Amino acid sequence: MPGISYDESGSLASYFGVTCLGLILIPATFYTLRTEPTARSSSPFGLGPLRLPGVQPLPCAAASGAFHLRPIRDFGTVHQLNGEADQKALQEALSEIIKLGVNETMEMAEAKFVDITKAYKSLTDEATRENLQKYGNPDGPQQREDKIAIPKWVVEGNSQALVLLAYGLVLGFGIPWLVGRWWFRQRSLTRDGVLNGTAELFFHQLREDTDFLSLVTILSSALEYVPILGKKSKGGKKARKERQAKIEELEKVLDEKRKELGIEEDPTMSRDSRASVTTAVGRRARALLWAQLFRLKLDPELEEEQLEVLRATPPLIHALSNIALAHNWLNCSLMCLRLQSALAQGIPIGVSGLAQFPGISLEEAQDMAITTGAEGQRWLEKWLAADVKGLDEARKVAKTWPRLEIKDVEFRVEDEKIVPPGSIVSLNYKARFAYPVPATKANGKAIADEKPVVSKSSKSSKPITAGYLHAPRWPGNRVPRYHVLLGDSKLNKVIVQPTRNSEIPLPNPDGTPGEFKEFKLQFQAPPQANLYSFVAHFVSDSLVGADVQKPVMLRVQDPPEVSDDSDDDISEPEEDTLAGQMAMMRGEKVKPSAVHGYDDESEYETDTDTSSDEEGPAKPRSRGGRPINVDTSDEE
Repeated sequence: MPGISYDESGSLASYFGVTCLGLILIPATFYTLRTEPTARSSSPFGLGPLRLPGVQPLPCAAASGAFHLRPIRDFGTVHQLNGEADQKALQEALSEIIKLGVNETMEMAEAKFVDITKAYKSLTDEATRENLQKYGNPDGPQQREDKIAIPKWVVEGNSQALVLLAYGLVLGFGIPWLVGRWWFRQRSLTRDGVLNGTAELFFHQLREDTDFLSLVTILSSALEYVPILGKKSKGGKKARKERQAKIEELEKVLDEKRKELGIEEDPTMSRDSRASVTTAVGRRARALLWAQLFRLKLDPELEEEQLEVLRATPPLIHALSNIALAHNWLNCSLMCLRLQSALAQGIPIGVSGLAQFPGISLEEAQDMAITTGAEGQRWLEKWLAADVKGLDEARKVAKTWPRLEIKDVEFRVEDEKIVPPGSIVSLNYKARFAYPVPATKANGKAIADEKPVVSKSSKSSKPITAGYLHAPRWPGNRVPRYHVLLGDSKLNKVIVQPTRNSEIPLPNPDGTPGEFKEFKLQFQAPPQANLYSFVAHFVSDSLVGADVQKPVMLRVQDPPEVSDDSDDDISEPEEDTLAGQMAMMRGEKVKPSAVHGYDDESEYETDTDTSSDEEGPAKPRSRGGRPINVDTSDEE
């Protein structure tokens, strides 16, 4: 049996080096790249520069191990002949190969001569050639020797204490520390990935009538902002005063912007629903969030903090929306879902979506929305039809702005023509993205007006569903997603919890709309039969003003009662059968026999044809209305 030895020569040291470097450098690489998100955001592809010089030994060692090849004699290559060459050809090839090594040194010539001799022998000697064909070596079968890629000094007796110490540190300290760190971190987080303290603050402050101002304040009170904004608060007294002065100055500018845009507190909101910040970190986070909504230019220090705050915001907004949805608050849930798109585009809720286009400020968007009548679900088409001068770039972008189209919204129950109470109902709808105006050709004719010519290749092609949206003020790429939920506007209640949809087909490259794709939203029907009026809300998490509302009617009906006449007809025995005679003896109904000529109407005439104690037995009648057992000769 082949033995196992240690690699004393060091030929396998590269494998040992790759293993050790991989255990250290791979986790360090992920950790370092994760803690520096600003470098990734500066790149158009979201990738940062390779700034880890310690990672370079890893690919070098891996390459060394991959290309560490032992010298193996390829005899066909040495002779430049195949194994079927004759003796004369072999001698000529050998002479040519010897001549090629005239300029070589003595050591090189000797090594080459040994290879040539063995190669020559392997093709001329039958035993050597047989060994080469069977075992791949002209010397015959070789003893296999397995080596462990660990230096010998690691397992020697002199290094026993060091090895035990290393094992003790890894098994007794390293692994328990990693497991404990993961365990306690998971215990401090909710299912939404936010801290338990943050979820508790959100739960106590969020109300059904919370307005947009209070919602931003509640969001800024999250404990996740403490390590981001509180790391510089431990400086000197002078530095803290300067930071506080910057925030106070920024808050004054924010108050003026709110007045200009008409963003005020909702007068219908109760006093208990008003939220306020109680910490310096919360105050700073609120100012940075409002600066993002108002698109204010900040100094480099505040801008860096703002980017970190925005990156930590999505899970917090998700936690807020889950709390609102748990209470089935419709308006509050919709506001939480729209807050993500507002921060992504830098537009407060209530401001026109025209500010998403280049060259249009928040104030100009508000004014144009009023002057051009760009309101409602078709606000973009109305603004394009107004043909505002001096905004060519904005119009160019608006013509390729994805607009959600919804059709065929209906309720269905599998294998049912109606919706019974308590059944599983699916809200089926078809959706696609389309441009707000039809694309035009060179002759000025709209492409959408022509009948499309569908080829075999276009039928088999899959719809385009991947892509990123235009969100230059968000630190990262945005994929278009929609939250679909069913609500009752009269009761301000969420009927069906939302589902997130990101596979809506995009328009074709030529500008024509793609094919509709069908989606469904399942829920349980109400327990009572009635006519219910709901609204299907399609809320975007990346675009402002792209939401769609579709009123739908749900009619819940009781299933029709099944008649038992057929069952009775099947269960009743005929009168001329044994079962029929026994049923007649028990006084039960029997089915008239077809032998006596009774038609189907006799079943419904049993009340007049049956006998009673006073009238005597009923006389049987023929099909013509005459008894079949009466002599008619006397009547003539």
